[in-house]
Amino acid sequence: MSNLLKKSFNVVNRVRHTASVAGLSALRVAKGERPDAVMLRETFEQLGTTYIKIGQFIASTPSLFPRDYVIAFQGCLDQTTPLPYQYIEGVLKQELLTDHHSLDELFLYIDETPLASASIAQVHAATLRDGRDVVLKVQKPDVDVIMQTDLGVLHGVTKIMERLMPQMRFASISPIIDEIRTRMLAETDFIAEASNIRDFQQFLQMTGNQKVVAPEVVDELTTKKVLTMSRLHGISMVDEVAMRQYSADPAQVMADTLNTWFASLMMCNSFHADLHAGNLMLLKDGRIGFIDFGIVGKLKPESWQACMGMMQALQDNDYVTMAGCMIDMGMTHDREQVDQAQLAGDLAKMITRIMAEDKTYTSGKPFNTKEQADELNKMMLEIVEVGKRHGIHFPRDFALLTKQMLYFDRFMRTLAPDMDMFNDARVSLLGR
Repeated sequence: MSNLLKKSFNVVNRVRHTASVAGLSALRVAKGERPDAVMLRETFEQLGTTYIKIGQFIASTPSLFPRDYVIAFQGCLDQTTPLPYQYIEGVLKQELLTDHHSLDELFLYIDETPLASASIAQVHAATLRDGRDVVLKVQKPDVDVIMQTDLGVLHGVTKIMERLMPQMRFASISPIIDEIRTRMLAETDFIAEASNIRDFQQFLQMTGNQKVVAPEVVDELTTKKVLTMSRLHGISMVDEVAMRQYSADPAQVMADTLNTWFASLMMCNSFHADLHAGNLMLLKDGRIGFIDFGIVGKLKPESWQACMGMMQALQDNDYVTMAGCMIDMGMTHDREQVDQAQLAGDLAKMITRIMAEDKTYTSGKPFNTKEQADELNKMMLEIVEVGKRHGIHFPRDFALLTKQMLYFDRFMRTLAPDMDMFNDARVSLLGR
């Protein structure tokens, strides 16, 4: 009964907090502030866990949301103030002490200072009784209650959004919330994440890939809320100078990373859809570490090939082929009704306009800053908009794929500025 009361208390507190933040935002509007995408993002960041995830969903799903909202929410970062270790320790005891009396029976040491803290989980280094170095990914207390409560009241919140921001067009909110719920629940199930890691390891073994590694899951210390994995020792792949400690050729490291990921699209049950700088490591032995498999995507091989064809055609300014690839991507319900020539003409007009307006494309300088990489992202959003006008519907995980390609583009500008992803002999786009 005490657990039920605690849960009810947490629900009430969460609803009260949500109402308070929403009320402050309404007050800002009443004082004359314009209710735009940036205000909504700031409100979501104040609301925390669920809304940060919804913001990231908006940012990565341009086929559902207006362009200005997609751009605004790309600044929605999932980095939170760490919780005191006593809260994390409480989750560890609740999840792992079913057959033991204390955490000392399982661990020689747990570092109370976290390695990282996000909205859903906090990560701590630890050492097992047998001496193995591990990391503990621990779900923050009451995350599940917070998410379920937030998703429950979201329908009511969207009514307010409709009044304040009619341009959001939330008429078809139900399928959007269902999609958000599916992705969020997947992220809060660490048993599912452990399964994603095992799938990837199986793929590495099947392809004989010894250049890449993923953490080993410690099954007996993994539950839905605690994921225990071997700790990989190395450095994040963002600093070329630091990488030269462990590799004489950062460009080859980049090529090996790309080849592994491209092959996984064709040959693994799912692809890693969040392979940003913090989730890629160059290990001390020269291997590449893929970590954090909480966000994965699935795409049919034919859709991936069409996507690569589209990006190659974009690079070659071949708009007729680009339009054909967009139609072939499995994105449209009535493909025979799409006029390929007209779509190609609209793509040519839009891209020519962007290139004429934006000095990024005409300066001749290397495409190597965040601002410049963001321009490529904006172009992808414009392509989505043109496609939508022609009745093209993107596959569910196309946005995840596109986002990952943009991550890789940024890596390459830092680590291998002379490498051309589409034409470099070291890179095999179709995993062959």
